[in-house]
Amino acid sequence: MLASIITGPDLFSAKRQIKNSSNADLIELRLDYLDSIAIDKVKKLMVYSGKKVIFNLTTAENGGKYSQNEKKMLYDLENLFSLKPAYFDLASNISFDFVQRMHEKYPEVEIITSYHNLKFTEDNLEQLFEKIKNPYAKFYKIVCYANSTIDALRMIDFLKKNKTDNLIAFSLGERGSFSRVISQIFNSRIVYGFVDKKINEGQISIDDLVNIYNIKNINEKTDIYALLADPIEPSLSHVYHNSIFKEQNKNSVYVKIKLNVQEMNLFFNLVKDLPFSGFSVSMPLKEKAIHFLDENNSPFDAVNTILVKDRKLIGYNTDGIAALDAVERKMKVKDKKVVILGAGGSAKAIAYEAKKRGAEVVIINRDETKAIGLASKLKCRAFPLSKIREVLFEGYNILINATSSSMENISLVPIECLISGTIVMDIVTRPVDTILLKEANIKGCVVLYGMEMFINQAALQFN
Repeated sequence: MLASIITGPDLFSAKRQIKNSSNADLIELRLDYLDSIAIDKVKKLMVYSGKKVIFNLTTAENGGKYSQNEKKMLYDLENLFSLKPAYFDLASNISFDFVQRMHEKYPEVEIITSYHNLKFTEDNLEQLFEKIKNPYAKFYKIVCYANSTIDALRMIDFLKKNKTDNLIAFSLGERGSFSRVISQIFNSRIVYGFVDKKINEGQISIDDLVNIYNIKNINEKTDIYALLADPIEPSLSHVYHNSIFKEQNKNSVYVKIKLNVQEMNLFFNLVKDLPFSGFSVSMPLKEKAIHFLDENNSPFDAVNTILVKDRKLIGYNTDGIAALDAVERKMKVKDKKVVILGAGGSAKAIAYEAKKRGAEVVIINRDETKAIGLASKLKCRAFPLSKIREVLFEGYNILINATSSSMENISLVPIECLISGTIVMDIVTRPVDTILLKEANIKGCVVLYGMEMFINQAALQFN
């Protein structure tokens, strides 16, 4: 079930949020965010929603805004129970006697016993689950902060091992955001989305859950694909891949996972036991990922695609083909001089493919040793970044920035080195119009945006 989180704070705003929640199955009234929890006002919102409603009055201790003492809180809760919402979310540390009394007095209200840890993910989630159980709860909600991607995977693994009909579980925080989407595959009973603005880090909007992630059609047979990168924020891969899945009626979902190098070993061990079918790999993991593969079909030591088959990780690289296909719509590279900035995973793939297609390749990189290492394998020339002026003033046909510098709003290319009529490509997708490309336009170059490579790359990965 999909629940829309209503935070108001005033009656007018709450009604507007409810109106914009037509895609939701449930309405969760975050009563601690409302200006008033007077019975008559709350009742108006219940009636206005026209849907089943969850009441939630969360204290600051559990990530909410309710700040009254326990006596006042229990008084307010009992008054709100009298409205008989479909569900009432009660923190696991609320008095057992109170929960029992509310259940006996209002048996039609289904109680969600919830546990929130805003700082870390418990080491033993199974033990925690047993600890919060009580005979009066219809559902249990366990939500913990993910300080790492591994924490979020542990939460998903916990869900997988407890495929009951009464559990809601996901991770808080940016690194746990993907768990909100895929938790439904493991029978987590409610997925929560915000309407106006997120109130917790990692929350996803109702609109994105429905329109991008196709959450209404996710089920236990849904295949999971993911981007692995750090940072993940600039990537639009989830938008593109999920739109293709939807168009082709594939029972699959694509999420973005923020993964750092130190987590990779444990990550790839854990995902083999979860229904992940494949990964797109981006900076800074393309070269590191090869160490965790069972099979590498890339001709060099960098991959941007990993398929999972029979618990085996199989690597591929579509970066070079994607970039050169985009370039060759404008100019064939055979016998042309292609200057590539960078010597990382993407640069390797592009340099390899350009050389394969008959181009003269020149590598420029801040770390000269890395540039020379790549150039020696490809039998081409390499230079440090400090020599960029001399190299570019020699002349070139195609210039490709395969570094992440543009993501930081930096251009490594002096504007005076840009030559009218040459092709200038930046593989970064966000920002779309990078400083390098803006200056290339000014100088009369033929500009290729990173999105052109991205679309080719994604299509190759999809196939």
